[in-house]
Amino acid sequence: MSGDLNPVSCQILADEFINSLKALSTNPASENRDGAVEQLHLQLKRAIPHGLQDNKTFAFAILNNLCRVVPIFDAILSNNDEQNNEFIQTKQFLETLANAFYEVCLVEVLVLLKDPSQYEVIFRNYIVLLKETYFLSDGRYDGLINCILPIVTYSSIWTSVAENDVPKGMLAYLLTFTKKYWHCQERERVIQTIFGVLKVFSKKPTLVSLIIESRWPHSCIQWIADINTNEEIRPSSNICQYIHLVLQKLARHPAGVETLNQLNCRQILCDSDSQLRKCYNEIQYNCFYFLRCMIYALLMEADEIKQMSMCADNRMCQTLHELVSHTIEASRRETLSYRCFHISEMLIVLCKLFVNDDILTKCMNENEELFQCLSQLIVHFAMIVGDVNRNRQPIEDESLLALTNLLWSISFHQCYHEKFQSNSTLMHTISNLATSSVLYVGSRSKSIPRDLCTLKKAAEGIIWNLKSSARPISNVPSQTASQRPLAMISYSHSDSEFCRELVERLSAHVPVWVDYKQAQDTIAHSDDLWEEIARAMELATIIVLIVSKEYYDSKSCRQELSYASDTLKKRIVPVYAPNQQYRASGWLGIRI
Repeated sequence: MSGDLNPVSCQILADEFINSLKALSTNPASENRDGAVEQLHLQLKRAIPHGLQDNKTFAFAILNNLCRVVPIFDAILSNNDEQNNEFIQTKQFLETLANAFYEVCLVEVLVLLKDPSQYEVIFRNYIVLLKETYFLSDGRYDGLINCILPIVTYSSIWTSVAENDVPKGMLAYLLTFTKKYWHCQERERVIQTIFGVLKVFSKKPTLVSLIIESRWPHSCIQWIADINTNEEIRPSSNICQYIHLVLQKLARHPAGVETLNQLNCRQILCDSDSQLRKCYNEIQYNCFYFLRCMIYALLMEADEIKQMSMCADNRMCQTLHELVSHTIEASRRETLSYRCFHISEMLIVLCKLFVNDDILTKCMNENEELFQCLSQLIVHFAMIVGDVNRNRQPIEDESLLALTNLLWSISFHQCYHEKFQSNSTLMHTISNLATSSVLYVGSRSKSIPRDLCTLKKAAEGIIWNLKSSARPISNVPSQTASQRPLAMISYSHSDSEFCRELVERLSAHVPVWVDYKQAQDTIAHSDDLWEEIARAMELATIIVLIVSKEYYDSKSCRQELSYASDTLKKRIVPVYAPNQQYRASGWLGIRI
């Protein structure tokens, strides 16, 4: 068949193939299949002379019906007679179909679904078809695997997957197969499809424990370590990238961070760097290095990032530049992706790094487009996030959450306040998020990424910081000799027990304002919690600050102290919480 088919002819051939596929599913008995698979293969080749990329509707129809005939293909391939014509035709058909799936973006195919609940239907229809025996053979099932696993992978992106949705032992037998063939070129396509599903699963908080129990993180780190010790056995660049991608996704979750740090992941990444540079070309190495820096940042504790002089490191400066440029480039594209990274991936890492004020100011000052980019993105996501029928709800909710946290970090720096206040659309959006965030509740509420605060809290924090620099200080009557001083307690709720003990003792000598007591006779209340705290600070004679690592790590505590110290110029009395080694540094140390 020539490649000059008109659209009508293409549609007729596509319909013929789908009808034959359905007919095969209704006549599974071997005596009724005479030449059916061979005919199916011929019809497929005639219908896709140029592949499926330009006919995603046809690809979707195949995907929607293929699960019906997988048991028939399974039965044919389980036949030990490899000289059997039906066996040969089935292998060839599945290889042709797998190649067609490989060349088309299945994400673009699946978005043709109008009802988001259908993603779950497709996921469940296909994941139950996988069998351990497919991964124990000499390759006869490879075509079938390469058809089923990509569908499982991409349909799971928008599906809520729990541990019991994954067939028992599936991750274990996938790992056994991967360990055996990870450096084997003949099985690389299967290895890639396995890593594809692991990459997506690793991003799901509900599956991280299962992945850890199956020892995937241990093997990924061992493969990287092997690059450093065995030059003869190393993965292809594609497999090496997948290994890093799985680690990067796992590093987004607290359980993943704990496991990877226990396995000394950061040190192994550092130790293998020079060998990685030798084994791969410059383009490949730079891709790996970017991923490694993302992993490294995600595995670091906030304290480490705050105290490190990362800007003095040329490679880290380059990574910061790439993170920002990737974000800006992704924001310009309809898919919000750049070089296989969705914009949320960069935003999450920037959130982590922006706890370091030097990194934040470096990125902001060297990239004038960044603030405008973040502003446009938060407006975009806030507009669409209320639609519960969105195809990409989890990833869009996560993006909005990351953006709000990023802008909260930026709002601590008064030099950027004018950028906020001069953008009325941005301010309106942040105000809506702060006051109406009950409307913005999606799947992200079940799994707020590590080190991010809730949407409402971050939006309120931005507004508070902007008001702190612009608000007129309330007219507070000056104290007379007859008036008693007032102490306001600023603390992290992690130190609540010590706070109550301190308040009890102080109250015997001076009036004390603390949020949980809310002294009615002293404080003019407001529906806005931050306004109430601000009023208390304005009335206070001194601010008693309970110093702890948790206080230092809290953005809410930072904005309280910034207002008391920088704007009100209040006297700060630091009191260290007991039983800790922490000593104030950074933004906290300079203020006390």
